[in-house]
Amino acid sequence: MKYYSIGEFSDLIGKTPQTLRDWHKKGSFTPHHITEGGTRYYSQE
Repeated sequence: MKYYSIGEFSDLIGKTPQTLRDWHKKGSFTPHHITEGGTRYYSQE
């Protein structure tokens, strides 16, 4: 399975990285996993 950084994934779906962060804070869309340092990664699923 391929994982995308927030920048790569935002380009794929046509949204800004900040929109993805906002969605995560609201609980409406969550990353596949988050590293200990706080980096969000998204999957194709």
